[in-house]
Amino acid sequence: MIVSKTPLRIPFAGGLTDLKHYAAKFGGVTVSATIDKYVYVALKENLGGYFRLKYTDVQEKVGEMEHIKHDLIREAVRLTGLQDKPLDLVVMADLAGESGLGTSGAVTVGLLHAMHAYKGEAVTRQQLFEEASHIEVEVLGGASGYHDPSICALGGLKLLEYHGPQVSPRDIKLTPETKAAFETSLLFFYGGRHHRSKPSLALLSSHMEAAHEELHAIRRLGYDLEAAFGDGNLQQIAEIIGEMQRLKQKLPGNFEDDYVQDVVARVRETGAYAQLPGGKISAFVIVCCPNGQQDAVRQALSEDHKEVSLKLETGGTVVTEI
Repeated sequence: MIVSKTPLRIPFAGGLTDLKHYAAKFGGVTVSATIDKYVYVALKENLGGYFRLKYTDVQEKVGEMEHIKHDLIREAVRLTGLQDKPLDLVVMADLAGESGLGTSGAVTVGLLHAMHAYKGEAVTRQQLFEEASHIEVEVLGGASGYHDPSICALGGLKLLEYHGPQVSPRDIKLTPETKAAFETSLLFFYGGRHHRSKPSLALLSSHMEAAHEELHAIRRLGYDLEAAFGDGNLQQIAEIIGEMQRLKQKLPGNFEDDYVQDVVARVRETGAYAQLPGGKISAFVIVCCPNGQQDAVRQALSEDHKEVSLKLETGGTVVTEI
C-alpha cells in the first residue's frame, strides 16, 4: 500500500493574485505557510478489477476510470496513466474540506504523489505542483489558481511568484526569535462555514478588470510581508495580515457578509488582526496578536468559534510504502 501525506496551508498575503488570468497578465505573488494538518491518500491494487474509492462521506465502485465522479481522482488517474490499473483508494483529511485551507490543492498533490509512487516513479515536488495545477486550472477549467498545489507540495513559509503557470518559490528568512514570536502570536478558530471556492473565484474572474486596483495592492502586500518578516516587525506583520482581509472584502466575489464584518470587528477591538483564508468566506479565522492579545481574542470569539491548535509545518508532501 502507498500512503501520501500532504500538508494544508494558511495564507497571509497576496492570495488571489495567483489566479490564472491575473498571473498571466501581471504576475502574482503570495506569502503563505503549510500547517501541521494534513490530507492522506492511501491506495493499493484492487484485485476485483474495479476502482473502489472512498472520500469524505462518499463511496464509489466503478469499472472504468471515465465513470469516476470525483473530478480530481479521475484526472489524476488519467494523468498518471493508471486508467487500466483498478485501485482501492481512500482520501482522508485532518480538517473538513471546503474550509479555505487549500484542501483541493493538497488532495490533488497527494493523489499524484501516491500514484506516481505506486508506479515506482520518483518525482520532484515541482513536477507534482505543476501537474496538480494543470489538472485544477487547465483540465478542469475552473477559476482556481496556482497557489494551493504549489505551497502544499513544497511546504514551509514561502513567497511564491507566479508568471502565468510558472512558479518561482523562495523561503521566507526568519530569525529564531522572529519565528518564535510569530508562531506564538497566531491563533486559529473554527467557525463552521463550509462553502465551495469555485463560485466565488468564478465571480472574481468574470469581473477581473474591475478588481485590478485591489489585486495590485494585494500583490504588493506579499513583498511588504516578506520585508516585515525580514525586519522581525511583528506589528507590521499583523497589520499586513489584516490589510489582506480588508482588501479581499472589497473584491467582487463571496468574500464579505455580516458575519465577516462582525468577526473582523470583534478581533480588531482587541488590537489583533483577523483574516478568513481562501477564495471565499471560509470556515476558519486566522488571528495575529502582535501585542499579547491572545486571551482577549479568545474571549471575543468564544461564543461562536472553537479554537484549533496548529503549528507551522516546514515540510511538504511525502510518500511511503507500507
